[in-house]
Amino acid sequence: MKASKYLQVAFLLVGVLTVLEFVFIRGMFTWLIAVAAITVVGVLNVIISIKNKEALQASLYILSTIALCMGYFVLA
Repeated sequence: MKASKYLQVAFLLVGVLTVLEFVFIRGMFTWLIAVAAITVVGVLNVIISIKNKEALQASLYILSTIALCMGYFVLA
């Protein structure tokens, strides 16, 4: 399996955990971990997508990363 596939799976898992944290916990410090994790994995996926000349895929990762973090910034 290529590195890009591992990063795609990691983005999916971290995204699901971020949604679950937002819906059920919304803790004082756990949101920092969730936002940092989804940002790091999202940026890595964007870099890999741009490297592979997949601009549409990169823009989808950017949009998804922003959408997953949006709820936390509204609460802040």
